[in-house]
Amino acid sequence: MRGGPAALFLLAALWSPARAEIPFERFELPNGLRVILSPDKAVPVATFAMAFDVGGRQEVKGRSGFAHLFEHLMFEGSAHLSKGRFDKLLEGYGADNNASTHVDFTLYYEVMPSNVLPLAAWLDSDRMSALEVGEKSMRNQISVVKEEKRMRVDNEAYAPLLLVEVASRTFSNFANSHPTIGTFEDLDAATLQDVKGFFDAYYAPKNAWLCVVGDFDPVEERKVIERYFSWIPNRGVPVFPDIAEPRQAGERVFALTDAHAKVPGAAILYNNMPERRSVPDFYALALLGRTLFYGKSSRLYQLLVKEKQAAVAIDEPYAGGLGFPLSDPAEFKAPGLFGAFILHKPETSPAQIRELVYEEVKKIAAGAMGASEIERVKTKFRSDWVVEQQTTLGRAGALLRAAVLDGDPAAANGELERYMAVTPADIQAAAAKYLVPESANVFELKTAPAAEGKE
Repeated sequence: MRGGPAALFLLAALWSPARAEIPFERFELPNGLRVILSPDKAVPVATFAMAFDVGGRQEVKGRSGFAHLFEHLMFEGSAHLSKGRFDKLLEGYGADNNASTHVDFTLYYEVMPSNVLPLAAWLDSDRMSALEVGEKSMRNQISVVKEEKRMRVDNEAYAPLLLVEVASRTFSNFANSHPTIGTFEDLDAATLQDVKGFFDAYYAPKNAWLCVVGDFDPVEERKVIERYFSWIPNRGVPVFPDIAEPRQAGERVFALTDAHAKVPGAAILYNNMPERRSVPDFYALALLGRTLFYGKSSRLYQLLVKEKQAAVAIDEPYAGGLGFPLSDPAEFKAPGLFGAFILHKPETSPAQIRELVYEEVKKIAAGAMGASEIERVKTKFRSDWVVEQQTTLGRAGALLRAAVLDGDPAAANGELERYMAVTPADIQAAAAKYLVPESANVFELKTAPAAEGKE
C-alpha cells in the first residue's frame, strides 16, 4: 500500500445489504481491456479502479520486487503529468487514491465525487499508455522501496518471520517462496530495460480489468472509457509461471531468532490447502480461521491466554486464518496456508503451544463445534461483509478480485450465501482433512539475548 492505510470515503452507505448480489454489466474493448460497470445512484460518489493480473508470483528469479516497485512508479509521472500531479489533481476535487500489491494482483483505485470520473479515466489512461520511467526515477523509487523494506520488514519485530521466512521455508516453488517486496540484491540489479519490459508485458490492456462503481450513467461512462482506453495498444506477452507446489508429507519445525522481538512466538501454518472457492472446504476453513483466531472470544485466545495463561496474544501483529500470513481468503489463489502467530510467555515452550493448538484442532475435527458457535461466527462475518459492500470501493474490490483471481466478476455474487451455507459438519470434515500434523509447519521464534528481560 503506497503510504498509510487508505481513507475509505464512506459516503456510499445507502447501498442495500439485503441484496447479496452486486449488479453489473461488462464489456471488452478491442485491445482486450475488460470493463465492469456497476451503477448506483444512491449518493454522488464513485470508485474508479483497475486490477492488473500481476503480483509477486509473476516475478522471476533475480528480479523480485518488481510488482511492488511498479506500485510506486505508477505515481511518478506519465506523458502529460509530471511527478506529483496525479495526486494533486485528484486531491483538488476531494478525491482519495491509493494502490496495493498482492501476491496475485496489483490494485489501483480512486474514490471521488462522481463528476470527477472523466478526470480519473484520463489520469489512469495516461499512466497506462505512457508511463514515464527513466533511470533517475527508477533508482529513486528503488531507494524508496528499499527503505520501506528496512522499516516494515527488516527492522520490525516479527515481520521477517511472517513476511519472508514463512513462505521461503514452507514453499519450494520460487513463485510462492520469495517476498513480494523483493530483495535488496534483486532491486539493485534491476535495469531500465528490465523495468520497461515488465511494464510492457503486465501493464497492457489485455492484462487488466477496469471497474467503475457508483453514481454514473453506464452509456455515458462507456463512451468515456472507450475514448480514453480503446486506442492503447497491447505490449509484450505476459509470462505466467506455474505456481503449483508439491504436497507436504510431514511435519516441519523451524527455529529462528528475532533481534527486534521482546516476546517469543510460535507460528503454526498448515499446508496443502484446498483450491480457491472449492465448496464447502474453502469456505469452511475460512470460517474456522475466524473461530480459532479472531478476537478475544476465539477458541485459541480463550484457551491459550485465558485458561492456560500460556500466551499473551493470538492475532497480533497479523490476524490468522486461511491465507495467513500474506493474504485473507478473498485475495489469493492456491497455494496458501492456514494458521496463526501466537505470542507466548517465556516460561511456556513452543512445543507446549503447538500441542495445545493440535489438541484444539482435534476437538473440532471430532465434532466439538456446535450450531450456535458457527452462527455467532457467521453473524460477525455477515456484518463485516455488509460494511464492506456499503462502499463503492468495497464493491469495486470484490468485483475486481473475482475478475482477476477467478476470471469472472460474477463469482463475487453469491459469495455471502456460500459462507452462510457452511455447516458444523463441513467445518468438522475440513478440519479432519486439512489440519493434520503431517501438513503443519511450526516456526519457533526466540528473542535475541539482548532483548530478553527488556520492557
